[in-house]
Amino acid sequence: MKALERMNNVEKGKFLADLLPEELPNITRFIEQEIQGFMKSEDHNKSIWKGTLITADFWYSLVRNVEKAIQKCGSRLHKNHRWFADQLFDGYNALFTIHCLIEYATKAECNHKLKQGIHFLFSEAKLIQTTTN
Repeated sequence: MKALERMNNVEKGKFLADLLPEELPNITRFIEQEIQGFMKSEDHNKSIWKGTLITADFWYSLVRNVEKAIQKCGSRLHKNHRWFADQLFDGYNALFTIHCLIEYATKAECNHKLKQGIHFLFSEAKLIQTTTN
């Protein structure tokens, strides 16, 4: 196994899926909820988006990319850990997925072991500050 510092996001995503496969449906369900929240608040969020390295348009392209991947793959993401990692943690799409994981880790319904895994692999620092509801 690679050292954590040498792992890329796809490898970290697969490792998380391998460690806690029973949590994949909960993770994808939460990501879908985050997508719905972002899409519902798109105009508002874009109007208040502050000057950051990530533009609102770029962020929303990530939201849509992850949404398409989940729609295309569906429950196969729960069964095939490689697909889960490749679809949700590849390239810039990983930014949105990691954002969702860090948000999920703050929720009471998040499994304690999953929360620890998220913090260990991806940090607990939020990538962006949002108000999606």
